[in-house]
Amino acid sequence: MRKKFAVTALAVTLGMAAAGSGLPSYVSAETYGKAAVADTTSPVSNPILIDADGEDNEYNQAFTHGDVTLSLSKVIFDGNRLEVAVRKEGGTVGKKIIDLIDLKHGLDLFANGKPILYTPGLEAISGDKGAVLISFSRNDKPQLPDEFDMTLKLYAENVKEPFTFTVPVKKAKSLVILQPDTTLKSGGFSYTLDYFQLTPITMELKLHSTGKVPTAAKSNESFSKMLYEIADETGNVLGATIWNANLKQPPGSKSKEDLIFNGSFNAVPKTIIIRPFSYTFDAKGNILKDSKKNWVKTYHKKLEMKITVAK
Repeated sequence: MRKKFAVTALAVTLGMAAAGSGLPSYVSAETYGKAAVADTTSPVSNPILIDADGEDNEYNQAFTHGDVTLSLSKVIFDGNRLEVAVRKEGGTVGKKIIDLIDLKHGLDLFANGKPILYTPGLEAISGDKGAVLISFSRNDKPQLPDEFDMTLKLYAENVKEPFTFTVPVKKAKSLVILQPDTTLKSGGFSYTLDYFQLTPITMELKLHSTGKVPTAAKSNESFSKMLYEIADETGNVLGATIWNANLKQPPGSKSKEDLIFNGSFNAVPKTIIIRPFSYTFDAKGNILKDSKKNWVKTYHKKLEMKITVAK
């Protein structure tokens, strides 16, 4: 189930899954359209990768209305995700990131004067309580060109006038692009890795598969469709955002995936590891959970794929 909506209707975006958490970055149908934020502390895009890319867009644009000043310092865009760092000074600064920006009046994004349909989210910036990272993730196909004039209109609490920033943005370079065309098979299931891209802020994985998810020979349990994580050689793990509200194994079982992973590794990895996994449903159709209330993942080790990243 997919559903698009204007960026003024803010939705929860969970972004990068914590390593070992067992929870997917899952946006349910009920979440869409609700004015809420992901109130979590997430690091700003890794400066090592940004420096390696050489295409970050730094600014020092600030506006003051009354006793409140909002400043825009950095914008990063890689085609799949747009990240904007905004800092607030003066007025009321609460303990939560939702207090930095007044969402009741909306959050509008324009490219070359045209409104853009992107899924937005807010994240805290570690070490700076007065700053917030505003991210816009594409719902489906990319809408933004490689270079454009970005206009961002937002509001602060108890300030009637909008804060409107307009700055030029240039797409970041890809740090790694692979087209391995590698296939692995287990039982009646096989998948082929078609494409992998790493940028300073996201990873993209394109693959296609056929067959049913492998199960134990005498198992009567119901399994989800095949899902995928990406790991590096040091054990860091990222999970893709799951936009499909129906996780059950589809009949016919042919699938073509274009997965966006919100986040990147601390450095360009020597090896990327694709880790296929699935969830198990109980008799009532609920996903099984462990003692910590995390969804239980079944990893398919025979399908784990390792691809060397050339220097």
